[in-house]
Amino acid sequence: MLAVAARQWWVLVLQGILGILFAILALVFPGIALTTLAFVFAAWAIVTGLGHIVEGWRVAEHRGRSWPFAVMGVLGIVAGVIAALVPGITILGLILLLGWWLVLQGLMEIYTAWRIRKEVTGEWILALIGVLRTIAGAVVLAMPVIGAILTVTLMAVWAFLGGLAALSLGWRLRRLAGDGGRMAGRPAGTPA
Repeated sequence: MLAVAARQWWVLVLQGILGILFAILALVFPGIALTTLAFVFAAWAIVTGLGHIVEGWRVAEHRGRSWPFAVMGVLGIVAGVIAALVPGITILGLILLLGWWLVLQGLMEIYTAWRIRKEVTGEWILALIGVLRTIAGAVVLAMPVIGAILTVTLMAVWAFLGGLAALSLGWRLRRLAGDGGRMAGRPAGTPA
């Protein structure tokens, strides 16, 4: 499974770059209309969703099922398409869209981390990211009156952290792919 993921390292790098780009734009220009940020968010969510679907397809080839990846992928793509097609959506609608996307994707990341805990090391990072994403989504859903600035700030911080994590994992997988699928001191196919 790890060797399969290593072949798709570039998807995580692209996800990381888009997440960091979204974060920088949101933090540097907090007064910008959400319509402008909606297009960057749309691209990020769609790439993330496609990445999850591609990874799920690869996992399904080896394990037979990958519905958590499909759920995360569909949620990301739907969120991205809605943001791109309806950039003038009301602030409340965008806040709810972002909040539910964060909550549901976070829950799927927690579930995925739990499912892969015997196959990889460091799965706690995915679980921690899932917990943080779920908490961020709950905050956004609980406080929509605070407005778009809180949403943009939370999304920027999360996108930046998620972008850094995706870049780190993507580059790590790229090195793994270059090593022929071997992790430090372990033969290929040996569980971590």
